[in-house]
Amino acid sequence: MTVLTDLALGICNARWGAALFRQGCAQRQYSQILWGVGFLAAAMAAILGGISHAVGDQSPPTRRKLWKGTTLATGLTSASMFASTALACTTRPLKGKLLMGILAKLLAYCAWMTSHDRFLYVIIDYASAMAGIIAFHGPEARRSGASHSRFILGGVFVSIAAALVQIRKVTLHRHFNHNDLYHLIQIGACYLFYRGGRLLQDQREQSEKQTSGSAGDR
Repeated sequence: MTVLTDLALGICNARWGAALFRQGCAQRQYSQILWGVGFLAAAMAAILGGISHAVGDQSPPTRRKLWKGTTLATGLTSASMFASTALACTTRPLKGKLLMGILAKLLAYCAWMTSHDRFLYVIIDYASAMAGIIAFHGPEARRSGASHSRFILGGVFVSIAAALVQIRKVTLHRHFNHNDLYHLIQIGACYLFYRGGRLLQDQREQSEKQTSGSAGDR
């Protein structure tokens, strides 16, 4: 069941990520493209995680490699979503500083995880990115009632609920454990992330807005 729910999560994320990536490219919205990249990386993490559960203890070296891929893909997910938020919610010079910081954080995380395997580090990296997303989309939702920010914040809070289910090992049935329930709740969270991602728009610089306004006047 854990393998099946992991694969279901991976398939959903792959479909939503591809849709976001295509839409972002068509509309030239880099925040949408990066949000889609985050989904595709999350799909990879879920699929590799599912395969590692299927392998079990039959081949420890293979399982370790699959787990390593899962942790690195999860790091790319959090970095892409945080970078997407920077593009959608900030302008220069803060935008540039944030993007450089996110890249440095991703490189440091990948370097650390090449020699560490504890899930705690994955949680710390993902939680820090989600905190950054809340910090920028929270005020956006309060200030303008932006639908994209509300969907994204909803996704964050449903993700937190899913994490609590996993941490507390909430089990509905002996053949449907806390991991399985976590995956299903996370599908709901990802759907909210997807709905928000479809509405993301790159934050335009003041000079670009003025240029666009002048062109419109002509």
